[in-house]
Amino acid sequence: MKQPAAILISALCSLWLTAPLAAGMPDPVPLSTAAEPLQLTWCLDHFPYFHEYDNSATPTGPSVELMQELAHRAGFILNFTPRTPLARCLKLMEQGKVDLMSNLKFSEQRDQFMYMLPYRTNVAESLFMRVNDQRLIDSNTQLRGLTLATLRHYLYNPATMTLIAEQSRHIAEVDSIEVALEMLLRNRVDGVVAPTVSTAKAINAISSYQQRFKIAPLDFSANTPNNIHLALARNSRHAALEPLLRQHLQAMIADGTIARLIRPSENRPEVNQLKQ
Repeated sequence: MKQPAAILISALCSLWLTAPLAAGMPDPVPLSTAAEPLQLTWCLDHFPYFHEYDNSATPTGPSVELMQELAHRAGFILNFTPRTPLARCLKLMEQGKVDLMSNLKFSEQRDQFMYMLPYRTNVAESLFMRVNDQRLIDSNTQLRGLTLATLRHYLYNPATMTLIAEQSRHIAEVDSIEVALEMLLRNRVDGVVAPTVSTAKAINAISSYQQRFKIAPLDFSANTPNNIHLALARNSRHAALEPLLRQHLQAMIADGTIARLIRPSENRPEVNQLKQ
């Protein structure tokens, strides 16, 4: 038989163990829901139509909506960098100082420091010329006498890359679409090879550019598949999320979310106007 002192101690222990619940305290929260959501930083430049800053601290565009939807599905908080040059974003990704980039073409070099997750097909590319240039450029051989501007650090479709390499003596690399268009307007180059939709959007955004440019009939389409990728830095603190992000991207492809958010260039008004 227990002694009175032992009975008292047992009762006090029982009361101590049950007191929080009796006082109305909540049940313990599982670790998975108690932890703060992960925060990932997306490094991005100004890529007309896809993601733009337009004098705002928050970017807009279909790529932004896509990334926000991915963050919602995967359960992380998405942070944006300020408008950052492409080359700088790539360097920060290599160092693991940012986590994500989007709208990237694959290369072996990039694959060394980023997981490349495909989510859509090629971005259309075109040759832009001054509207008063009477030359009809519809074949690769006609480019040999032209000086062309291309975008530094931008990876073109394989067929376009081959064409650029063949014309390397007559190529001027620049840092942005806007700089390339200004060079074209000032007769410093004969044409600009650049993403169709983004360049058309950049032209449409500046009133002094209206009726000044056109798209040449030369076909830059590539026969080799060349997907666009979301990139996750291999040196990111959150690199272990790669399978989860890949899974959700595939689900967004399958359910039509990506096709709904990022429409192809065909039949876009700003593009068709430049082809007339």
